[in-house]
Amino acid sequence: MAAAWPALSQGILPLEDFAPGWKTSGLPRTFIQKDLFNHIDGGAELFLEFGFEKLLVQSYTDGKAELTLELYEMTEPAAALGIFLMNAGRESPWPEIPVRNSSEDAQIAAVKGRFFLKVNNFESGAVLRPAMAALAKAALAGIADDPTGDVFASLPGQKRISGSERLIRGPVGLQPYFTFGEGDILGLKGKIFGALADYKGDDGSTFTRLIVVYPSSSAAKEVLENLRANLDPYLKITATRPDGFDFVDFQSKRGVVERRSGILDIRFKMGADHSRPPLGKTSQ
Repeated sequence: MAAAWPALSQGILPLEDFAPGWKTSGLPRTFIQKDLFNHIDGGAELFLEFGFEKLLVQSYTDGKAELTLELYEMTEPAAALGIFLMNAGRESPWPEIPVRNSSEDAQIAAVKGRFFLKVNNFESGAVLRPAMAALAKAALAGIADDPTGDVFASLPGQKRISGSERLIRGPVGLQPYFTFGEGDILGLKGKIFGALADYKGDDGSTFTRLIVVYPSSSAAKEVLENLRANLDPYLKITATRPDGFDFVDFQSKRGVVERRSGILDIRFKMGADHSRPPLGKTSQ
């Protein structure tokens, strides 16, 4: 841990009276880079993979109850959005929070610009909801808008299941969805974003589609060949082409990998008798 970053703490941290009777409790704490492991047990790797810079933690009390504010500064807005989506689950926004959020009585999770914000409530029930919302709004007011643009532009909209969209930036983020092989087999290196979402198949089943836009056609080709050569042994290649291949997993679910110039388009968890869905358009 390091001393609190003055520029950030003075510009963003609410000090007191964001709600009647609430004041700071103790000094703010700051975590930088791998110090994050001292605050998050088992989840720091995902933040670091997306692009974590600093975390500021401040507690507040009204003399009886306590709230904690966590402000995660990420390297860029897309990294903050990626972390938010990984934490939000099925989003349940509170309308009084003026930015994208997923909230419940125990916690507010929100994203604005390069910042992912959490307000934690250690009491049971909804009695502290007004104070939680007031604290989140006071902190968000000090964060500049920094739009991400359409980070899911590469994913076709047709038959995409709304709310399933996620970003990945390496093997830690990919692991909950699928295992293609050991290590950073998609060559994201914590720098390139992949976009994924669930889709409805023509037969009513669902499958997942992951699209990665690489810096060049040659970079995408190199990743494709590495993926083909080092595919997880539980995945069996059933057909191969110069710019892609088909596979099945251990549950007999089908998958397709296709390269188009600098784009790698991967579909997986398709039904065994699932006819290959049309590619649709992607932006490069």
